[in-house]
Amino acid sequence: MRQQLQTALQELTSGSHADATRVVGGDYSLLAATDHALARLSGFNAASEALSLTATAMQKALKVMHDAAQNLATTVLQASAGLNAGQLSTLARAGAQDFQTTVTMLNGQMAGQSLFGGVQAASLPLPDAATLLLAAETAVSGATTAEQLSDQLNSWLADPGGYASLYLGGDPRPPIAIAEGETAALPVTALDPGFRGTLSGLMKMALLDRGLFAGDHAMRASVGLSAAGDLVDSAGERLQIAAGIGMIEQQLSRAQARNSAEKSAHEIRRNGILAADPYETAVRLKDLESRLNAFYTLTSRLSRLTLTDYLR
Repeated sequence: MRQQLQTALQELTSGSHADATRVVGGDYSLLAATDHALARLSGFNAASEALSLTATAMQKALKVMHDAAQNLATTVLQASAGLNAGQLSTLARAGAQDFQTTVTMLNGQMAGQSLFGGVQAASLPLPDAATLLLAAETAVSGATTAEQLSDQLNSWLADPGGYASLYLGGDPRPPIAIAEGETAALPVTALDPGFRGTLSGLMKMALLDRGLFAGDHAMRASVGLSAAGDLVDSAGERLQIAAGIGMIEQQLSRAQARNSAEKSAHEIRRNGILAADPYETAVRLKDLESRLNAFYTLTSRLSRLTLTDYLR
């Protein structure tokens, strides 16, 4: 009776039958199918939540890069009419810092996983800013005009043997399942062509900070204006990357809502299979309590019974 009482108390507390075999009559097919569906939905939710967190982190990194590029370009263009050597040096120093910030954002990580490293998420996709600048400086060493500098730098950024050869990441991430019959992916890497214009503009300013065309203020000013133009022209590319990630975020949000609704439906079905009637369970619990109390009372009386009392 104590065991039955414990079972009834457990069923009343949990709301489910303790003996599932008795409830399903030995046929676990429907219960197993429901549990399998819930497990799949749990996997979908874990994947979509991880992808959503990565997308959010990417958007934050893109905003930092975009704001830095926009602010620098605006400052250079506003000062272009009376840009002297001292102002240009200050702006070049700011551009070098912004380039370093951009490299840091492209090397950003979340939970130890690279944001823009593709499938090689365990390692940083780019070397440090100084290494990149040294390679770019070598690539444009023969330039004698701002136009040649732009052409050579753009060629180096697009050349598989140039900027891409310094990329330490992997291929873009493949799509993963986020719902039944639906996949999503965040394929953006540090090699995305949409970053080239931003890198070109910031690299030009950083190269000026390293002494590019030293002593020729007119040439340096021309490079500064070219850099500002690159940053302005590449704004659309940065926003396009952000918009693409935003579309994935919307897809993930819709998939999570559908998964949540489907999960609720399966949980209702599962509860319908295993749920114990709280009224019936409470009545059974009360009956067991009464019977057990009666048994204890009877046992207590019998334990005090003697032959003399019995004979009386």
